Amino acid sequence: MLSAKPDRNTIRADGQDLSFVTVTVADAKAVMAPRADNSIHFDISGPGEIAATDNGDATSFESFQSHDHKAFNGLCLVIIRSTKGAGSIVLRASSPGLQGPV
Repeated sequence: MLSAKPDRNTIRADGQDLSFVTVTVADAKAVMAPRADNSIHFDISGPGEIAATDNGDATSFESFQSHDHKAFNGLCLVIIRSTKGAGSIVLRASSPGLQGPV
């Protein structure tokens, strides 16, 4: 399963404010899978955009701008940037074989 935890739930609609969302790969009992390296796809809707994705693996050559990123040690990070419009931003994370949505 996938779970997501933003560093905060509200950001300013100024086109510069960011929210850092940690996505965790876990087992059916919601226990983090520390060796998981699943490929995760991210979609966003609302007045926001994906500014970057990362996983903390210094040896990874995956693009920070990609909407697809592999987990590293069960974790992945998505950075969401606001646009200049107000409203709700919805981030969806999915991975083949894992339950969601997040």
